[in-house]
Amino acid sequence: MQFIMNALAYPFGWALGWLYQICNNYLIALLIITLVLRLILLPTSVKQQKNSAKQMRLQAKVNKIRAKYAGVQGREAQMKINEETQELYRREGFNASTAGCLPLMFQMLVMMGLYGAIYSPLQFVLGLKNDAIEVLTNAYNLIPGVAETAAKQGSRVQLNILGKFTDVVANLPKVENSQLITENMIAEIKDFVAHFNIFGIDLTQIPKEVGGILWVIPVLAGVTALLSAAYTYFKQRKTNPEMAKNPMMGCMTFMSPAISVWFAISLPAGIGFYWIISNILSFIQMVALALIYKPEDIIAAQMIDETVERRSREQSVKKTKELLANQQKN
Repeated sequence: MQFIMNALAYPFGWALGWLYQICNNYLIALLIITLVLRLILLPTSVKQQKNSAKQMRLQAKVNKIRAKYAGVQGREAQMKINEETQELYRREGFNASTAGCLPLMFQMLVMMGLYGAIYSPLQFVLGLKNDAIEVLTNAYNLIPGVAETAAKQGSRVQLNILGKFTDVVANLPKVENSQLITENMIAEIKDFVAHFNIFGIDLTQIPKEVGGILWVIPVLAGVTALLSAAYTYFKQRKTNPEMAKNPMMGCMTFMSPAISVWFAISLPAGIGFYWIISNILSFIQMVALALIYKPEDIIAAQMIDETVERRSREQSVKKTKELLANQQKN
C-alpha cells in the first residue's frame, strides 16, 4: 500500500511543486490542480447527466412493471420485477451503473496522491533526496522533547520539520553530513514554510489535534459537500419520485458530507482544503450541466434518434422483402 501511495504522491507532488514555483502561492496551486482534475472528469459527468435523463424517461415503464406485481408479496415477486426491469434496460440500451464508480475511484486515487504529497512535502514537492531529509530529521530529533515522541510521529515527520524549521536549522551543525543542506536549500524550505498556509491557517496541522481556527476546515468541508448532496437529492425527488421514497437513498446521499467532515478532521488541513475546493467546483459543475443538458432536451433528442433508427430499420426490412419477392419472381 505504501508503494502505491508513494507512486501516486510523486506526480501530485511534482505538480504542486511546479505550480508553486510559478505562482508562489500554495492556495492557487491547489486550486489549479483541482480544476484540472474536474476537467478530466467532465466527460464522465456529462455521460452521467445523459444517463440520468434516459433513466427518467424509462421510469414510467418501470412503474408499470411494479404495478403489475403490486398485489403480489414475497421474494419471487421482487425477483420478477428485477428481471423484467433489467430486460427493459437491456432492450433500451440503458446501464444504471454507467460511470457510477469511476468518479469515486478517481477521487480516492487523488486523495491518496495528495495525502502523500502533503504529508511528505520535502520529498515530493521540494524534491529533496533521502540523505538530505535524513540530515534534517536527525536535526529535528535533537529538539528537546521530540525524541520522546518520535514513535508517534509516523509519516508526519516532514510536516513537523517544516513546523519547527528554525530549530532544525539551529541544530544542523550538531549532526553528521550537515553539509548536504546548502544555504540555497535552507532558503527554499523557509520560503515554502512561509507559503504553506492559507488565511493564517497552517496546512500542515490536523484539526482534531490542534483545534482552534482549524475547525473551520472540516465545517466548510461538510457544508460544501452538503450543497451537492442536497441538490442531488431534491433533483432526484423531482425526476424520479419512486426512487426518492427509498430511505436508503437519502441515507447514502447525505453520507458524503459526513465523509468529507471525517477526512477534513483526521487529515492535514491541506487535504481538507482540497476537499472544500473540490466540493464547490462539483456543485458548480452539477448546476451548470443541469442547465446545459436539460433532461427534457436530452429526452427529446433521444426520441428523435430512436425514431430515425426505427424508420431506418423499417426501410431496411421493406427493401429486404422487396428483394426476396423479386428473386422469387425471377
